[in-house]
Amino acid sequence: MKTTAPLPWLPYLLLIGMTVVSFAGPFAILLAVRGGESANWPPDRPVEWVVIGAVLALFLAFFTACVSIRAWYRPVSGNIPAERPSD
Repeated sequence: MKTTAPLPWLPYLLLIGMTVVSFAGPFAILLAVRGGESANWPPDRPVEWVVIGAVLALFLAFFTACVSIRAWYRPVSGNIPAERPSD
């Protein structure tokens, strides 16, 4: 019976983070904007701008990491064959 190497966990964490920000982020923005004196645009409190900026920054960070993971992430695997010395 052949055993397989465990899958790397970082891509899954990035995907979970991207999913949470994509689904919960708009609700967080809505709750922050609706909480002030005026529910109209533009937001009237600094905390509303901070929430909007934080959600957008998290989204861009997770999106960039998910799209570019192949370029910068190299999982360590125990099944990598050793290089043979050249003769």
